[in-house]
Amino acid sequence: MKVRRKSNWYIYVITLIISFALLGFFVSSIWDSLFPTEKDADSAYSVNNADFRPSADIKMNFIVMLAEMKAGVPDYYMLASYTPRSESVVFVPLPENTRVSYKGNVGSLYEMYSNLGAEAVTGAVTETLGFECSDYIKFDRLSFIDFVDLTGEVYVNIPADIKESRIETFLESEIIEVDGEEQEVTKTVKKKVEDIIFPAGAQYFDGETLYSYITYDFGKGVDYTLAVQGAAAMNMLNRNFRDLSSTELQSYAEKIINSTETGFMFSDYVEYQPVLQYTTENSINPCEYYIPYGETEGGYFILNPNSVQTIRDRCGIVAEEEK
Repeated sequence: MKVRRKSNWYIYVITLIISFALLGFFVSSIWDSLFPTEKDADSAYSVNNADFRPSADIKMNFIVMLAEMKAGVPDYYMLASYTPRSESVVFVPLPENTRVSYKGNVGSLYEMYSNLGAEAVTGAVTETLGFECSDYIKFDRLSFIDFVDLTGEVYVNIPADIKESRIETFLESEIIEVDGEEQEVTKTVKKKVEDIIFPAGAQYFDGETLYSYITYDFGKGVDYTLAVQGAAAMNMLNRNFRDLSSTELQSYAEKIINSTETGFMFSDYVEYQPVLQYTTENSINPCEYYIPYGETEGGYFILNPNSVQTIRDRCGIVAEEEK
């Protein structure tokens, strides 16, 4: 008599399913380790707000310069001071004719760069303000436009239409009476015409438009131009540098390192990346700007000592940091 055994097919099916599941998990783990997603890459560098606090001794003071041409002498200078512990950034636009001194040489910022180079500008600012300005970034027109376009359009608020006037010649016809008869004659007339260069109101400027705006001759004095530049820099950081991923931060750093004249290296970015990430994740409108005051003498702008002290206070300089 033959005994018919029960089939255990379901056991084989369950075993096969478990095997495929384990294989899928293994392959997925290997794939993620070799090809992490942007989110996974960011999490490796993200700052845990509960555990991370920037050290009080971390500070960055550097000069941002802007020239028309890559090999040209900058026409615009701005001190940038970043204090991660207080989550603050201060921009101080400086006239190009600001009188400074460096290793016995006295002259303007423009003259320092022209005669001695970018490092002399940082050294001169250090000696003049009394605290260390350690580095510099020099944009030219093209690198500035590229960087702004990479980081996003910049908000500006223009209080009134910026206009340019010009004289144009027009032909006009009129009827005159000659010997009792009416005749039509044409004459030339010169008239003043105004073109609106930058309309009033809230605007979002791309790189090329922003460059034209901050370098425009408004005819309202140096302080007005400095305020325009300071406000643009402030709005750019406050609005465009929020909740950035580590991928975005690195792309910005690489753009600066690779396309500008600068003393910053990628190793500097790696060192500061955690605090930069911390500021973008936690700060709301961390940036402000300050317009220094002084007097003009012999073609130079001489900073008032009280204004120098205000700069130091705004930048959070304490006694042991003085140079």
